[in-house]
Amino acid sequence: MSKRLCVLGDDGLFVCDPAQRAARWPDLWFEQGQVDMGADLMAGYDGFVISGLGIAPVVEIFGELSCLDMPSVEDAMSALDSERPLASTAMLRAYTRERLEATQAVALARSLRAKTEVPIFLVSLPRPSAEACQTDGREVKLSQLAAQGDGPFVSAWFDRIAGELCADIGVHFLPQPRVSLTADGMFTKEDYVSTRSTTGAEYNTARVNAEFACLVIDQVAHALKTCDPA
Repeated sequence: MSKRLCVLGDDGLFVCDPAQRAARWPDLWFEQGQVDMGADLMAGYDGFVISGLGIAPVVEIFGELSCLDMPSVEDAMSALDSERPLASTAMLRAYTRERLEATQAVALARSLRAKTEVPIFLVSLPRPSAEACQTDGREVKLSQLAAQGDGPFVSAWFDRIAGELCADIGVHFLPQPRVSLTADGMFTKEDYVSTRSTTGAEYNTARVNAEFACLVIDQVAHALKTCDPA
């Protein structure tokens, strides 16, 4: 039985053209929706895919604070020397949840969950590419964390807290496909970035190609089967 899915937020999934989607996922139909759609427009969908939650808030947090679990923090004095005061794990967890709760993507997920019982998938926005992080801006903080050896910690922290938050809301968090990430989890591999890639001023992400879009749709298709084994 075919499934009709509504995509809200970033349009990266549509980089994979309709013919390719139809050939690879004949039972799935994706449509771009409106964030403020009413109940009458929501009724015909078998699920919703929200693309809009990125790692930027977590990068900003760990650009200012640190904890003893981070590889770059050998002791309390090293954290103070780098002007990144130590914070407890409990405080950082609460702060991260607060920052993620404030995003439009999570607010939309909460709103949808209150209006429908169909599966809702919150898809992680792609990390910036390493090449993009050579420019000035928020991407520099990400590069600095990676250079300090904190990449795996920060990447895993984002995925874990985002997953916990989504579970509490009653939606499914889909982290960025691991194969598309560099070894430290901080950057999108250049193989999955459009040759005309730019970074988004709002979301701090890479502009990805059709191959990346296919990976994410594979995630959605697998998760949908898990929600509805029949």
